[in-house]
Amino acid sequence: MTHPSFNRNKILRIANCVTALLLLMFFTNVAMADRFVIVNEKGEKREVIGRLHASGQGAYAIERPGGQMELVAQGAVTERDNTVPWKPATPEELALELSEEFGKDTFRSHLEGDFVVGLVLMDKLPKRSEIRVVAFMKKAAKFMNTVQNTFLKFAKKMKLNIKDPDYPLVLLIFESDDDFDAYAEKVTQGQGLSAGNISGFYNGLTNYLAIRMTECHTFEVPLHEAIHQQVYNRGVLKRLAPIPAWFNEGIASGFESNSDRISAGPTKVHQRYAKMAQTARQLTWRQLITDDQAFRGDVLAGEAYCHAWSMHWILVTKHAKQYTAYVKHLSEIEPFTKQDTAARQEEFIRYFGEDITALKKEFEQAILIAYRRRRKPPVKKERAGYLHAQRALADFELTAINRRDLGGLLEVEGRMRNINPFRSLSFSIVVITDAGVYAQWILPNVSSKQVVALSKKYADKVAPGVRSGSSNSFRVKVRSISPDSEEAARWKRGELPAPDAGR
Repeated sequence: MTHPSFNRNKILRIANCVTALLLLMFFTNVAMADRFVIVNEKGEKREVIGRLHASGQGAYAIERPGGQMELVAQGAVTERDNTVPWKPATPEELALELSEEFGKDTFRSHLEGDFVVGLVLMDKLPKRSEIRVVAFMKKAAKFMNTVQNTFLKFAKKMKLNIKDPDYPLVLLIFESDDDFDAYAEKVTQGQGLSAGNISGFYNGLTNYLAIRMTECHTFEVPLHEAIHQQVYNRGVLKRLAPIPAWFNEGIASGFESNSDRISAGPTKVHQRYAKMAQTARQLTWRQLITDDQAFRGDVLAGEAYCHAWSMHWILVTKHAKQYTAYVKHLSEIEPFTKQDTAARQEEFIRYFGEDITALKKEFEQAILIAYRRRRKPPVKKERAGYLHAQRALADFELTAINRRDLGGLLEVEGRMRNINPFRSLSFSIVVITDAGVYAQWILPNVSSKQVVALSKKYADKVAPGVRSGSSNSFRVKVRSISPDSEEAARWKRGELPAPDAGR
């Protein structure tokens, strides 16, 4: 039997600890977090420290010190107490956490202002490249700060309520497309666009912005996704809230980049979307107001983004007062809230009127005038059979000719440049036609910034499982890997990657 004095002493110690904790909270105004005890299906327990971001639909969203959200079933939480001081992670702590996740040998970070720029490498880095990597990450951080300043100017102009971020903002850059695809599949769990069709994304659970390194050549995708990150970390919208996709994508699409500069904001004419809007007819504005599905598939997403920009532009430029009130309403929508299509339409009508068709006509007239008044960019003459693009860290130019005298064979030649600023790479470049025949170049070791010729070839190899025929169009698939990898060694032995003939 336990001695009575032991129980009294134990109780006194607990009381003293509680008193000390309460005094600490009172005198230092320390915010507190929850300690959750979670039990899995095997009966195993674990503790999670964080703040309760939201609860509903049978789940808790627990906000971790680094800004990540962890979703757990409410029934799995067996204990919960508000007894842990809350301390958001510092940039240094977050960088260390990411280094442990991706591996110290293949991860580098740069800290600047509100940002943690992380680079996930495809392989170990040669020592001579470290200085170039630092310069590359500094360039990315500079761009992210430019995005932030531009967004803050827009928010001030539109009188949006904003706050400072609660956590460092993370940008993850993946050198390898294969690593990016695997990460995107893991994080998105196959929801939305297929991983191969994603150039970058902001994830509301991790709070990270992840992009392919190739996108740092123009920064167009990083700009779009960085605006999402600003919106959800500046208090404009709440993470995990059911925000209409047309607004979410419309505000991000409003910012346009030119190389590493931001050339336009939501009140300006976006050159590409303004042109696309003239022929975009597969979706209606009413459909996008009530349904997000078009944004999640590979087929209609392009037009959905175009309409999202169009709707956002007309509201910002011609209905600014109503727009500000509508954004305030959106900012008050709680996470896990259920919304049906009728409610979304009613909310839109409440702020902008019930005649959505008239609003679209107003846009068509206004954009026509604005498009004519814009500063016209130099006209690029399109050449049949010519392609200039950047993929998988290759900047390439190709010219293709349909050789009728050779039975419709596609004759292709060109050149490519390794745009990786700090590493040599091995490249596989495949030109595959709509008939399923292809030409392939294997470039075993291309130095950083080196330009190499793609010698004249004919697309005469038949892709697996395809019946060949005459060729009318082509597409290009590029892979880049480390020259020291086992796969590169297989390429050298003649074991070449077979192209995917799928559209």
